[in-house]
Amino acid sequence: MIVHVVGNRPQFIKLAPLYFALKSSGAEQSIIHSGQHYDPSLSQIFFDELNIPKPAVNLGVGSGTHAEITAKALVGVERELLQLKPELVIVYGDTDTTLAAALAASKLHIPFAHVEGGVRTHSRTNPEEQNRIVADHLSSVIFCPDMIAVENAKLEGLENNSYYTGDIMYDTFLTCANKEKEKNDPIILMTWHRQENTESKERMESVLDFVEKLNDRVICPMHPRTQKCLKQFGLWEKAHGISGFSIIDPVGYLEMIALMQSARLILTDSGGVSKESSFSGAKCLFMVDLDVWIDLMNIGWIQKVNVEDEKSVQSALEFAQNAQRVEIDKRPRLYGDGHAAQRMVQILKEKKFI
Repeated sequence: MIVHVVGNRPQFIKLAPLYFALKSSGAEQSIIHSGQHYDPSLSQIFFDELNIPKPAVNLGVGSGTHAEITAKALVGVERELLQLKPELVIVYGDTDTTLAAALAASKLHIPFAHVEGGVRTHSRTNPEEQNRIVADHLSSVIFCPDMIAVENAKLEGLENNSYYTGDIMYDTFLTCANKEKEKNDPIILMTWHRQENTESKERMESVLDFVEKLNDRVICPMHPRTQKCLKQFGLWEKAHGISGFSIIDPVGYLEMIALMQSARLILTDSGGVSKESSFSGAKCLFMVDLDVWIDLMNIGWIQKVNVEDEKSVQSALEFAQNAQRVEIDKRPRLYGDGHAAQRMVQILKEKKFI
């Protein structure tokens, strides 16, 4: 049996193509949901839209500090693995769920594969970076989404377990994208959820000030935590008072793709969404001081913006003003061809895990 451990939106998106590719190979599978994302708009809707089977268990870890989430998930995942006795565990990305599953599998001497391994921001203070490093160094197989990730793994002495597959999120995007919906509708799509952008009133005010300076139609499917923090800091009315700024409820994957394919620019603090911007044809402003997806930064597709630094803000406003949708044949092709899941299955077969 193969057990997948997931807990948030990007992990559900990565899970879908690999689950079905493994199913086609005849593998017996089970899914453990940590419950790190527990709001139905951030969890159940993805299982419904992507036709992913119901998880065998939802651990219900919910929100909390990194230690609380990791500890609850570690205890729960270990309990389930002891019952299921899988031959292989598959973990995804860089969340506290990833870390917990990696630790649980490793300590039970169960081989595990890390999907989207080798990715580095080179910031050891970043919690996700810590999770990635631990997962990679404990894993039996590292599936790398791009050649930079392969090189990162090699530099850390992990070349014997690392394999370039392409990015599995591109598999899902190509499966779900409706090219007929592509149009040059001059909106800016925004996502906003990270702790560093929501933990203080001053930071949230700076984000809102930047949105106002964009002076454009900005649509933001808003994370429940962000909504809560805006209200807590007394900024809810200010947000709704910004001309052209539309706050909507969180959306499912299919609606998110439709929005991305209608946008000329994406403003986000999500590592996953910033990468998906290259699939959809909208350039990206990234609201976190991390070097994510270096290859996209190097070609000018992603630009970082510090909303509390005037020089950075002015540069970002110029970037936003010039941003236009990029035609399909002119988009960067840095993350494979949409067949990452099939490559992963083949590698697992060659290594006799299935």
